[in-house]
Amino acid sequence: MKTVYFIIIAMVLTFTSFAQSTDDIGKIALSVIMPENVDGLNVSQLSKLETKIAQIITASGLAATGYNNNFVIYPKFAINESNIVEGGMQNITVETADLSLFIKQVNNDMLFSSISKSLKGSGSSKELAITNAILQIQTKDPEFKTFIEAGKTKIIQYYEVNCTDIIKKSDSYVKMQQYEQAFGLLMTVPDEVTSCYSQIQSKAIEIYKAYQTQKCAEQIQKAKASIATTDYNTALNILEEVDPSASCFNESQTLEKSIETKIAAEEKKQWDFKMKQNNDAVSLEEQRIAAIKEIAVSYYKSQPTTVNYNYIVK
Repeated sequence: MKTVYFIIIAMVLTFTSFAQSTDDIGKIALSVIMPENVDGLNVSQLSKLETKIAQIITASGLAATGYNNNFVIYPKFAINESNIVEGGMQNITVETADLSLFIKQVNNDMLFSSISKSLKGSGSSKELAITNAILQIQTKDPEFKTFIEAGKTKIIQYYEVNCTDIIKKSDSYVKMQQYEQAFGLLMTVPDEVTSCYSQIQSKAIEIYKAYQTQKCAEQIQKAKASIATTDYNTALNILEEVDPSASCFNESQTLEKSIETKIAAEEKKQWDFKMKQNNDAVSLEEQRIAAIKEIAVSYYKSQPTTVNYNYIVK
């Protein structure tokens, strides 16, 4: 009997895990961290293992990817025993292995949850046996669900405890006029953190109003430039983004009225219809929150993250 160990090697890799839309805002997500190369496991096997981990996450009701990768899940996969069973027309290789999964917060290196499961796979070769062992992972195993739920509970507790600090940190960004960072930070708080979420929403709207005032002059300038080239539709779209709380709102309204006298009756009719639809669809506060989410997602999409796997698994 021969015992061989293949443990995931620490390495540096870059991964980007961003939301494709604002729908992911307010949801707890776990970014799957996988190494690019591991002795004993080929690329296909690593890919299958990553898929299994993602399925474990989604089977528990969480997102397997998000716009913020502060909370991650990563594996350790160890082959404990390799046996060859003789008999019949072909020998069979049997591999036994342990799969361990860990949920950790990257920022403070806190481990939130862990689990280990024994696996066994067989095949006509070692490669096929290892692949079979990975395929044996039951993604809907109740123990995996318990593991994910434990991590989720710790994540919620983290935000509950740190709610005040998060708000203070967002204020410090505002003082430096780093509004995108402030929105990005605030929008990481999941809506399931009921004791904090409403405070976060209120703070985000407060900052958004200050942000709009700061952007005011820029929006007016862009609108006037479009008017100068008779690109009235672009000008109207820019002016429509001016928040009623902004210092330039009255000027934007004056410009809108001046444009309305210059566009054709049919165009004005279409514009008025569009504005009525927008106003009927959502309230002003909902429009602000939607805009804030767009800014947060855009900010995180522009922030590729390099994660040191050696740091993560230590």
